[in-house]
Amino acid sequence: MYFVLRSTYESHASRESFVLRYRLASAVVLIPLIIGSVIWGGLAFLALVAVCLLIAGFEFFQMAQHAGHHPNYVVGIGLIALFLVNVFTGGAWLREILTAALVVSLAVALFWRSKDWIVSWGLTFVGALYIGVLGSYFYLMRTLPDGAMWTAIVLLSAWATDSGAYIAGHRFGRHGFFTSISPKKTWEGAIGGLLAATVAMVGFGWIVDLGLLYALGLGLGVGIAATIGDLAESVIKRQMDAKDSGAIVPGHGGMLDRMDSLLFAAVFAYYYLVWIVRV
Repeated sequence: MYFVLRSTYESHASRESFVLRYRLASAVVLIPLIIGSVIWGGLAFLALVAVCLLIAGFEFFQMAQHAGHHPNYVVGIGLIALFLVNVFTGGAWLREILTAALVVSLAVALFWRSKDWIVSWGLTFVGALYIGVLGSYFYLMRTLPDGAMWTAIVLLSAWATDSGAYIAGHRFGRHGFFTSISPKKTWEGAIGGLLAATVAMVGFGWIVDLGLLYALGLGLGVGIAATIGDLAESVIKRQMDAKDSGAIVPGHGGMLDRMDSLLFAAVFAYYYLVWIVRV
């Protein structure tokens, strides 16, 4: 029995080490690419955001299809692309996009002829809004004064949330945190993520001369928003009976798995910078 338990423990530890190595390798490759595109800005950054969101959208609709629904990929992916085009051109025709999307998607839904057509139509529309609208705030934040700096800082702080939660949860996690949504999450991990985001933001704030109170508010807000974003995607995956949204990022799962926390963090950071810091 001892040897069975020991073998099981060693197998689990080996698997965790394997996943961690993949996570680190992915980070070493992706983080410089992403930060480089943020600094470059313009079409380079828009193209990166577009690729990431379109892949995430495809993963969302694929999960829905595997759960037995029939989302319309063309309408959903097209809407995500239009939301990005909308912010790139100044955001003057969002109402027209939404109106056309409602009319077209409902018209197309008439020919789906599936028993769950209203659910499938709703998933198509909600998936596009969830990923397309929230994701467009990455580009909006980049267009702010000193947008490259703020976007990079927010991304790094959101990543610090994920890393802090992962490390603290694995090392100190004892008490469940929303276990009905995600069984592996713990209060210790959530607190570790908030602390990591806040410390990172205070450090960046000192470098860019952002006041301490502003930095604390932004760090805590990004940490909380990132945590809520992660939980929101966990709810979606649980509803669709999926472990990961995909497998495109080694050690991390799908693109949506990597962007879930960033989607909410970007929205919070954008309005915090505009309304509170007044950049």
